Amino acid sequence: MTYEDGILYAVGVVKGEIPVCRNVRLACQRFLNQLEDKAWAWEFHTRYVEHFLDFAGTLCHTKGPDAGKPLVLQPFQVFLICAIYGFRSKKDPKQRMVRDVIVYIPRKAGKSTLIAAIGLYELAFGESGAEVYCLATNRDQASIVFTAAQGFVDAMPPDVAALFNPSRNRITKLGDAQSRFEALSRDTKKTGDGKNPSCAIIDEAAQIVDRNSIEVLFSGMVARQNPLRVYITTASFTKETKFYEDMQMLEAMLSGEAEDNPRWFGLLYSLDPGDDWRDPTTWAKANPMHGISVFEEAIAQRADEAKHKPAALNEFLCKTLNLYVSANSAWVDRNYWDDPKCNIITQREPESVFIGFDLAAVRDLNAVCTLKRYDETDFQAEWKFFMPEEGFSLIPKHYGDIFRVARQSGILHITEGNVMDDREISDYIIQQSNRYHVTEIGYDAYNAASLVARLHDSGLPVKKVGQGMAVLSNPSKHVEKLIMQHAIKHDGNPFVGWQLGNCEVYIDVNGNVKVRKNEADKSAKVDGIIALIIAMHCSLDHPAMSGFGFRTL
Repeated sequence: MTYEDGILYAVGVVKGEIPVCRNVRLACQRFLNQLEDKAWAWEFHTRYVEHFLDFAGTLCHTKGPDAGKPLVLQPFQVFLICAIYGFRSKKDPKQRMVRDVIVYIPRKAGKSTLIAAIGLYELAFGESGAEVYCLATNRDQASIVFTAAQGFVDAMPPDVAALFNPSRNRITKLGDAQSRFEALSRDTKKTGDGKNPSCAIIDEAAQIVDRNSIEVLFSGMVARQNPLRVYITTASFTKETKFYEDMQMLEAMLSGEAEDNPRWFGLLYSLDPGDDWRDPTTWAKANPMHGISVFEEAIAQRADEAKHKPAALNEFLCKTLNLYVSANSAWVDRNYWDDPKCNIITQREPESVFIGFDLAAVRDLNAVCTLKRYDETDFQAEWKFFMPEEGFSLIPKHYGDIFRVARQSGILHITEGNVMDDREISDYIIQQSNRYHVTEIGYDAYNAASLVARLHDSGLPVKKVGQGMAVLSNPSKHVEKLIMQHAIKHDGNPFVGWQLGNCEVYIDVNGNVKVRKNEADKSAKVDGIIALIIAMHCSLDHPAMSGFGFRTL
């Protein structure tokens, strides 16, 4: 391992010889530009990089098939070390240029090993009284890096191990009683309060929603002359974190949309927006350990599972390809819904018809689904949505086009006034009931009292459908199965497809499911899908009859 390996990695990336995403390519180009700039306040010192690499060369793997073998950093890891330790102040080379680091990388990419080495190095060769802390969401996660560091110390050559004094919960530098390397977590109440960190490692930072735990650590570093803050993480399911804010800031610097700050450096591995996750040629872009500790055969197996098990899709995108996704568990891959096999070819006479409706707040979206059943595995669905004028005017800009197209298509009806007049909804349901012989009309009781009263007065068969998991789990699973079998035909209106894509599924310990709106986006809508599930609940309560008068099984 030499510093040249890191620089050659950056050159190979910029030349297009190493497949990476745009953000990593921009980071490499930025590094090379800084390397060639002789006019600014910083210069590259190879001896600081080589010093770290010499230290890393004394470390050995402590578990797995490589246990006992020397630690060998991969070129991208050497590049990271070059970026962190190479650039120094021309006035005082002891001062590092880089103080804030983001390593955004998928699972099984050697995160813990590399960060444990950095933590030990900072403890041994950083400031006097060095305080190195690894923060994570819970005790188990926080201990991963710390345990890796303990393993390194235990396996070190005696002369290097003599630098450290390890104990159960802390590693100190021999002869420096004020030094420490510790793990912190919120669930053990061990935080950064009152501490004076010289190096703060935020492990799986994308999962830490309590920004205060990070800010307390960072604020304690103000008295340090050469602090080092490191985010190291895989993508997560929520963007409401301090890490995501900081990553967006770094992305803006890399793209030139924000003023550059040389104190920041990051490697943000992922796919690019236009990449198809099904294409194996894109997978290496997301993980620099592709073919080393992460093998294509294993990724292909996960990708195939994601294609056929929609609930596994978001996990694959998030943890294997390092993409932020909107829900913990995707419900149904929209490709099933958009498949031409779901197109309505001819109009037929249904065996039974059911209606489900889901009412919202006075200014929000209301949905009615008419579900036509031809047999137990052959359905056709149609929708009508209602929204008051004022609610339409309050739609967020990024969803404006979706609602405008829906209105133009006729699937979305805008009513006059600032609140919803549910008489228009009841009139539509009565109209549908007159058009078809409706077996049952299911409804969510929320805000539905007056509308249901009018349907009762019209002599229609209405039934309250509870919204708990015990009631909706079975119809939700049934709808999922039918969609994957292309057994629910529809007219392809993108307004409904968009709502399907907004669905996430919660699964309890008993395997019951509940389809719900992605909580990370309060403006997303799923009302049409909930109305479909309510209508399917009614269908399951009234099994189809065979030609001989028997219920089909």
